[in-house]
Amino acid sequence: MKKHEEHTEIDLAKWLSGELSPEETHAFEQTEAYTTYAKIINATDKLKDPAYDEDAVLASIKEKIASQPKVRTLNLRYVYVAAASLIILFGLYFFLKNSTMSYQTDFGKQLAINLPDGSEVVLNAKSTLDYDKESYTNERILHLDGEAYFIVTKGAPFKVITKEGTIEVLGTEFNVDTNTNFLEVQCFSGKVNVTNTTQKTHMLTKGKAVRTYNATVTDWTFNTTEKTWMSGLSSFTETPLSEVLDALENQYEITIKNKEKFTQERFTGRFVNNNLEVALQTVFEAMDIDYTLNMNLVTLSKK
Repeated sequence: MKKHEEHTEIDLAKWLSGELSPEETHAFEQTEAYTTYAKIINATDKLKDPAYDEDAVLASIKEKIASQPKVRTLNLRYVYVAAASLIILFGLYFFLKNSTMSYQTDFGKQLAINLPDGSEVVLNAKSTLDYDKESYTNERILHLDGEAYFIVTKGAPFKVITKEGTIEVLGTEFNVDTNTNFLEVQCFSGKVNVTNTTQKTHMLTKGKAVRTYNATVTDWTFNTTEKTWMSGLSSFTETPLSEVLDALENQYEITIKNKEKFTQERFTGRFVNNNLEVALQTVFEAMDIDYTLNMNLVTLSKK
């Protein structure tokens, strides 16, 4: 290697690690090596995502390259190859990221979603739903955390995957509510297969419901014409009170204190989604629980 080229590559390594003096930096920026490397970095601008932080990524590149042993001579060819690899990786990352459709609701909010096959989803408060739009046509698979109502058009198998189990249908209407150690599914039409984490499968038809809570399975029949949370009423049937309290928190953006004192209670009834005081009174009077409301904090106590 020529001395000039070797000297230039040493300057590049020092520039990456921030070891050049201001005078040396100015001199190095006039070289062909710096110009070429700058073009490579600028090329990544085309891969920008709204959440992409160019300065952070560049700093990371510098840090990783500069962390190599200092006794090793930096070859410009390796810099070009590394930069090209980064461009490919960034492109793959943004492609995969952009192929995922993700939806999320805030406290007390609902969101109507139209899926590519004409199916519909209504997402309840503090819930998330996502699916891969590239593969959705061939395999209709969605991931849910929270609660949602589904109206599914006929076609390929339609799966809703949660941490607590999987729901599979061909064409139907059903509601899914899921939380840690909790999965509840209600079928409003058609047929629904529900498989929980213990791999037990339950076939639901219209008006049938099943719940898995802490590995205990409960099933019941309900009236499909009754109002649901989509019409402003959250309804429960022998539901663990902890899940009802979570629903209150999600609908009204409140914090409920002392929930751990009421882990054995079950609640059957409804509360409105547009009046906090009425909702609290409805639930806690029915459960014979005292409560105080201070701003957004609800404190519970046994009578």
